[in-house]
Amino acid sequence: MDEESRERVRYYIFAAFVGLLLLLNWLGIFRTVFGLDTAILVTLLAGYKTFYNSISALLEKRISADIALCVAVVAALAVGQYLAAAEAMFIVLVGEGLESYAAGRTAVAIRRFVEQLPRVARLLRDGQPEEEVPAESLVPGDIIVVRAGERIPADGTVETGVSSVNESSITGEPLPREKQPGDDVFSGSWNGDGLLHVRVSRAGSETTLARVIQLVEDAQEKRAPVERLADRVAVYFLPALLLAGVATFYFTRDWLRTVSVLIVACPCALILATPTAMVAAIGGLARRGILVRGAAVLQRAAAIDTLLFDKTGTITEGQFDIVKILPVGRTGDELLALAAAAERASTHALARVIVSQAAARSLSVPAAEASTVYPGRGVESQVLGETVRAGNAAFLAEIEIRDTAPLLEEADRLGATAVLVSVGTELAGAILLRDRLRSGVQEAMAGFDALGINSRSLLTGDRRRAAEVIAREAGIPTVEAELLPEQKLDRVRKFILQNRSVAMVGDGINDAPALAAADVGIAVNGASDIAAEAAQVVFLPTSLETLPVFFEVSRRAVATAWQNIILFAGVVNIVAVVCAATGILGPIGAALTHQLSSFFVMLNSLRLLRTERFEFKWLHRLKVPIPRIDLSPAMLWLKTNWRALVRPLIAKTVVLYVLSGIYILSPDQSGVVQRFGQKLLPYREPGIHYKLPWPIETLTRVQARRVRTVEIGFRSNSTAPDAEPAAYEWNVQHRQGRFQLKPEESLMLTGDQNMIELNATVHYDLARPDDFLFSQLDPEATVRAAAESSIESVVTATPLDDVLTTGRREIERKAGQELQRRLDRYQTGIRVLGLHLEDVHPSFEVVDAFRSVSEAYEEKSRLVNEAEGYRNEQVALARGNALARVANANAYTLGRVNRASGDASRFTQRELAYRGSSGTSDTRLYLEAMEQVLPGKKKLILDRTKSPRRLFLMEDSLEIAGPNMNPILVPAAPPREPEEK
Repeated sequence: MDEESRERVRYYIFAAFVGLLLLLNWLGIFRTVFGLDTAILVTLLAGYKTFYNSISALLEKRISADIALCVAVVAALAVGQYLAAAEAMFIVLVGEGLESYAAGRTAVAIRRFVEQLPRVARLLRDGQPEEEVPAESLVPGDIIVVRAGERIPADGTVETGVSSVNESSITGEPLPREKQPGDDVFSGSWNGDGLLHVRVSRAGSETTLARVIQLVEDAQEKRAPVERLADRVAVYFLPALLLAGVATFYFTRDWLRTVSVLIVACPCALILATPTAMVAAIGGLARRGILVRGAAVLQRAAAIDTLLFDKTGTITEGQFDIVKILPVGRTGDELLALAAAAERASTHALARVIVSQAAARSLSVPAAEASTVYPGRGVESQVLGETVRAGNAAFLAEIEIRDTAPLLEEADRLGATAVLVSVGTELAGAILLRDRLRSGVQEAMAGFDALGINSRSLLTGDRRRAAEVIAREAGIPTVEAELLPEQKLDRVRKFILQNRSVAMVGDGINDAPALAAADVGIAVNGASDIAAEAAQVVFLPTSLETLPVFFEVSRRAVATAWQNIILFAGVVNIVAVVCAATGILGPIGAALTHQLSSFFVMLNSLRLLRTERFEFKWLHRLKVPIPRIDLSPAMLWLKTNWRALVRPLIAKTVVLYVLSGIYILSPDQSGVVQRFGQKLLPYREPGIHYKLPWPIETLTRVQARRVRTVEIGFRSNSTAPDAEPAAYEWNVQHRQGRFQLKPEESLMLTGDQNMIELNATVHYDLARPDDFLFSQLDPEATVRAAAESSIESVVTATPLDDVLTTGRREIERKAGQELQRRLDRYQTGIRVLGLHLEDVHPSFEVVDAFRSVSEAYEEKSRLVNEAEGYRNEQVALARGNALARVANANAYTLGRVNRASGDASRFTQRELAYRGSSGTSDTRLYLEAMEQVLPGKKKLILDRTKSPRRLFLMEDSLEIAGPNMNPILVPAAPPREPEEK
């Protein structure tokens, strides 16, 4: 026994002990203990939790039904009505016990999830034998060995080996997937009949199955609590109770009457109203095989408006049947016998179905002489001296058999899997197998339609084509295929964020996170223990026909709870309050009256226990006489005159049947007539027409000329047409008001990698109504998906500035043309009238970044402008300086030229003068040379004009001869003043 069960047992023992004390006090057997009335002890024991909850609610500024009960109990204790106070608290204890009995938690699901995780892995190291290690110790890059029939311990990629791997626990796809080198495998999936070497990519808590466990835990923690109906009413009940007590005391000044009013108005019936109805409904559902985990589940189920279904094991049985045999050059039985002979050696799921079907048809299956199984491809056997192959198209292509396309196309059309068979090098045909639809599915969908639950979707990890075929047969309008557990969980949360009440119906491990996150999770018969524990409802019948009964009973349970609240906790209490206030009822009578109201609540709730429509069989058990009506005269008259009645009736029926083919089409309608399912063209135009009566011909009306609208990115909120925000700005997200954001559609990237939110509207009408009606499951979804893709293809090639400003018309034109091209390719029969971008602005998430970019762009522009101004200034200044330097250079050149010319003229004049008086020039030049050679020396020049001799006397008594004279060295003498001789 787990901790939860032990806690529940302890609660029941405690409630029984309190009830025994109350009974002994009421009988007078055991009324006091240590001088204290045992009723006071019962009140405190039974009501300690109620008092605690009341004080907590007041501190949290909430009003609950417990507060009204506490007021009445305290008043009863104050005037000495201990037994009445104890009875009120015991009734509350019983109500909590009923809720505890019906409720259950899903902690066991987590433990069973963990049990699914592989504990040991076979690690392969270089040059060493296999080594068993804990799966938690694996790291990315390790090579592990997975043998046939073992569970894969980690996520990774197949290095070597070929095998079939059952991934239904992860993806939900019923068929094992063929794995070969390079393919990914997931932790927790089962290896088939091959040996695999897997390179680990994720291990431990990072694996797919471990993430599923975390998703379930998170989903359970994040589920919103359900408010009790009694707490909703308590907001009005408590003030009314206090007002009644105050008014009674004000007008009567009688404490007994006041206490009687408080006791009779004690909300026991209000507190019991919901749990008794819910527990009775849970009991009635259990009789039908529908197990519900608590009253809160029924309360949520009553508001469900969206149903999500898993496919394999839920809508289907997870078992394959042969849906069609396509022989080539032989009969179907011969093809099946050959395939069974070849497949006997295989353990594949489809092989077992083929062999069993051949045995069920009592076919003569020849024995195979030799067989070879090729994992992931097929089987080759020697049958009656010929080589027979059964497998996929790639397997037959190895022996040059390639004309299998028509057979595969037929398989795709039926959503089936094809097993191709060849004899020698000749194609023998194909056997098409498909998952079997669970019984009662179509009846269940009709029941949901009657309940008004029309929003239904199929979520599956299987192939889209197979899922669409199953959904069409089951009557489910929307299909989302190839989903992993995380993606199913995302779909559930997306619907919940859209304020939808979501119920998820599933059976596998891959459905567990979605079952836990949905408002109501339903695990169907055959579900894994994990899914059953993660869900809030377990549906045991094998047929889904009675599934709508769960939602019907849930609604009846909530309606019954409101009946209890309004009728017995409301009307009866009001009458009793009046009687108590006028003195008709005393404290004891008031206590009995409020017990009667609680009793009536329980009787009204017990009606939910019955499983069938009410019958009068109980009258027979009570031996109540039922009057008999003699119908023999009427029967005799009918026997005599039946011909006179039947002939006119037949004639009128035939006439009405023939006239039923007349129909009228209004001006905005077109009609498509089908004769035994075959379309008859041309379309019927507005007016009066005739067709052959049903079932020969059927008419489908369509408003071909009506302009239809599809919104992309945002949706108009029809529930709040007048709710408008204070202002619309580009940086204000449409969180409320007339528009509802669809992030998966509105968010796009422009050509310069800027994120925007976009709202577009597509207007279209019908060019070909027959294609519109019969070529697609959901025309609006097709237009929306194609329009979103078309707009995105254009926007991603356009810069943000063009998208926000002048390029919008061109974007609309290109996107409209692309949308029309795609719709024509899909053969939707739709003519696009226009595509308009209603609103384009940066995403709310990137507003701050966009502003930063804008500020940076403005700063860039400012710096560029300043740089350009500085450049222009410096260029002009440099040009002026250059011109000034050129002018200075020219002036300098001219000055130098003029100076040189002057110097040259002066030199010429001197040279001429020199030539004219060469002696004088020689002397002058000689003296100048002496001056330069002997600078700073004192010199005495003696000039004898009549003598050719010239002497220079200097301080150092050196005599130097003049021109044309030999130098004479004179001894040094003391300095003296020269004197002329």
